[in-house]
Amino acid sequence: MEKKITMDCDEAVEYIRNNVKRFDTLELSYHRVFTPGEVVNVEEYDCEEGKSCRLQVQVESELGNTVELDMEEIKDDLVEIKHIPNDTEDPTIITIEACDSDME
Repeated sequence: MEKKITMDCDEAVEYIRNNVKRFDTLELSYHRVFTPGEVVNVEEYDCEEGKSCRLQVQVESELGNTVELDMEEIKDDLVEIKHIPNDTEDPTIITIEACDSDME
């Protein structure tokens, strides 16, 4: 059963940190980019500049390239996330509302 959620970009990054695992399917829509694929790795860092949440995604395409995305860097451009955990076919679709930082 499809689950639909609306949240701001910070909550969406937190959702990814807490729920997205290796081998899950993720479809990210941000700016004018669509990145569908399988999650290869999720890494989190705490550094002087703040938190970082990096995803490595094996893109569904003929070339099958792997891309690395820092969710903290692209969060303000997020439009929608579709997450399908590896152990189920029930997707969660997250619609992103504008973050407070967009208004400043």
